Amino acid sequence: MPIELRNYPTIEPDTALGHALVAFFDVLEPVFASGDKGVFQVIVFVGCAVHIHTQARGSADVDAEVASHGYADKSDVIARLDEDVYVFTDEEGISQVLELDSSFNTTLGPLHEDYEDRVIRLMTQSRVSNVEVYVAGAIDVAISKLGRFGDRDMHDIQALLQLPHVNIDEFESLAREAISYVVGEQTRILGNLKVVLDDYHCSEG
Repeated sequence: MPIELRNYPTIEPDTALGHALVAFFDVLEPVFASGDKGVFQVIVFVGCAVHIHTQARGSADVDAEVASHGYADKSDVIARLDEDVYVFTDEEGISQVLELDSSFNTTLGPLHEDYEDRVIRLMTQSRVSNVEVYVAGAIDVAISKLGRFGDRDMHDIQALLQLPHVNIDEFESLAREAISYVVGEQTRILGNLKVVLDDYHCSEG
């Protein structure tokens, strides 16, 4: 960050969680509406990103890389986002709560250094152009899940790899590069990658 201003691909949410994620960041409109505070940018990862890409699952936590470029202090922005929970109703009529996970950071799992080049702009209803919400690319979300690698992570990775625009060879190449940056856990994560690739090719066969 900062993400350069250019024509990134966009995605428009069409689920209750997707719309809630858009509305979640509307609390920042008063801060950035005048333009005096600069630009707010966020990249959403983990469960919410998986849902936006695949609609396969939901998540109560907003795991995101947050940055404020200008005169708004990042800690103040996070405090405002963390101030109130956002309640929405899902497709089954059940009330759900969306909250910012303030402990999230992108060093918690492997991540390719060029991940910002593959972000997708989330179409928002915000009237403030300098509140920019992005979702990490499907391949980068999958790579980031190779670290913890629980059962849900394994399912999420396979769901992301099945997307029609995801190339398995590109995923493997970028994943190996990302793992090479990791200190101390490369052997374990490479083993996780092998499991993912074996499962993918078995399902394709």
